[in-house]
Amino acid sequence: MKSKEAVVEQQKNFVQGLRKRTSDFINSIDKSEIESILLSGSLSRADFFPRKKENGEYDGMVDLIVMRKKGSSIKAEDVFGPDQDPPIPYHCVKIDGTWFAILFTDFVDADTFSQFEEPRKFSVLESQVLYDPDGSYKNELSRIKLFAKGELQNKLNDSLGYIHYLISDYKKDRWYRRDAFIQLHENLNTAIRAGIRSLFYLNGFYSPAEDRALYYSHSLPELPDNYAELISQACSQDTESEEDYFRREKLFMEKIVGFIEAVKGCSVPQQC
Repeated sequence: MKSKEAVVEQQKNFVQGLRKRTSDFINSIDKSEIESILLSGSLSRADFFPRKKENGEYDGMVDLIVMRKKGSSIKAEDVFGPDQDPPIPYHCVKIDGTWFAILFTDFVDADTFSQFEEPRKFSVLESQVLYDPDGSYKNELSRIKLFAKGELQNKLNDSLGYIHYLISDYKKDRWYRRDAFIQLHENLNTAIRAGIRSLFYLNGFYSPAEDRALYYSHSLPELPDNYAELISQACSQDTESEEDYFRREKLFMEKIVGFIEAVKGCSVPQQC
């Protein structure tokens, strides 16, 4: 697997050039009713790695979060022109061969942030500020992070509780008596996904969307030893095998959940 870090190094020059084009684009628009603009998504993470099409263009889009000033009724069309790809649920425009996917929204304060779905919270907090002349968003970000700290602790506790529920004798017994090992494996898969989310919470991050959480979990700073091998073994399964179920459960609970609970209970995580 090509890690995020490897992609960042490989795409370094490409990302630098694309960030320059993004900055030029932001400088060119009328921002009189815009409060703040954030760079989000893979360009913010520096692992932007789109497919190159036959005509030489790239099929990826630069993700932006654009916040209008409080009280403003301005629309995305007023700033960026017509949406050029309506099926995509963002305002999309193509400028000099580069596509931009724009989330055009009211100002994101801590109360607004608290109502977002988790993947959007992840997206907001991984974003970089491109435009914030009065420091409005920078000031609000401290409140957002304070809210996130408490919520992430709650999410970690809830996820661990859910894992133990899924792996409990009560939940296993009904399927074990039916020889329904495929369902036992599926419940364990659900627990593993909750475990991956827990690793993000343990590290002080929201979990990204499920279709990318496993990949990005490999780049978290606090992980069990030999995490790549552990998670690979935990995900590898023979869905009709009782023996393989208990192999996977033991590995997951001892090596991954055990690690999470040990660090969670340690007052100085770096020394755990």
